[in-house]
Amino acid sequence: MRRAADVRTRGHGGGLKVGIVGAGVSGLAAARALHQAGIAVTLFEKSRGVGGRLATRRVGSYTFDTGATSIAPRGMGIESVMLKELDTTELIEVTKPIYTHVNLRVQPGDSSRNGVPRYAYRSGCNHLAKLLAEGLDVRLNTQVDQLKEVDGGYEIENDRFDRLILTPPIPQTSLLLWSIGQSRPVANARYRSCITLMLGYDKPLPDTPYHAIIDVEQRHPMTWVCLESTKSPGRAPEGGSAVLVQLSPGYSHDHYQNEDDVVLKDVLPYVAQLFGPEFREPVEIDTKRWKYSQPETVAVFESVNRDQPGVILAGDGLSAGRVERAFESGLMAANLILEGQ
Repeated sequence: MRRAADVRTRGHGGGLKVGIVGAGVSGLAAARALHQAGIAVTLFEKSRGVGGRLATRRVGSYTFDTGATSIAPRGMGIESVMLKELDTTELIEVTKPIYTHVNLRVQPGDSSRNGVPRYAYRSGCNHLAKLLAEGLDVRLNTQVDQLKEVDGGYEIENDRFDRLILTPPIPQTSLLLWSIGQSRPVANARYRSCITLMLGYDKPLPDTPYHAIIDVEQRHPMTWVCLESTKSPGRAPEGGSAVLVQLSPGYSHDHYQNEDDVVLKDVLPYVAQLFGPEFREPVEIDTKRWKYSQPETVAVFESVNRDQPGVILAGDGLSAGRVERAFESGLMAANLILEGQ
């Protein structure tokens, strides 16, 4: 797997035009690398903003990272980009570790994993996506439902491209491929859904030795609890606190269509069990439902893209559900195009 330093940066793109579907981490990584190499790139994003699951939401005076709650570069391509190439004014290192819980009994987490540097952004992790998108041609609020093959190239929204990179979740990408009569060996890629709760309180959290806890076995409804106001300053008003809860794949699947009140009735007693009875009643509440939260199993990038230079697949369905892996997948897609010029 290539690293950021290995991405070829030729001085010109020879008139090549590349269209990228999806402005999540993979799409942004690919677009940025190609743009730096002089390739004309256009990204198409169905949402009103960039970042995909690198998402931040503000609820009243509270701020929550609703997808990836932090970034652990692990020496991969994203590390030098975050720490050396992009503006670091908003960047902070998350100092408190991740603990584990079994039925809400909290204990220290894996020391080796907690030794890996972990970062967030004061204004929210989506700030990284905005930095990556600077200088790129991004078409927001643009739902791409089909592709067209024209004159040896491809057409999206009446724009012609020589190459395409598709980064949506694999089920959506497969439908796009189907529209031009293609398929790829992606049957192994399967996703879990996730219900995320954002809870704002007008009181401070108890002092904890951790910023987040995880149920590694995913047996409890609360798989991941991130103390946003512990992780990063400014996530809650003075004297308040912000807590993000991501529910287990099983619970999320079974309750995905339920009303918020039903889910909150189940979950708030658990929050109170962790932090005290006064945390049973948040002053601000919001929810986010991720249909394709993380891949449970992935397809193999090299197999999926072997001898397919025209349309390249990237994204976490080919790389595992971590920001640094998704970024790496985008770099690999960019390399395939640069090598094939």
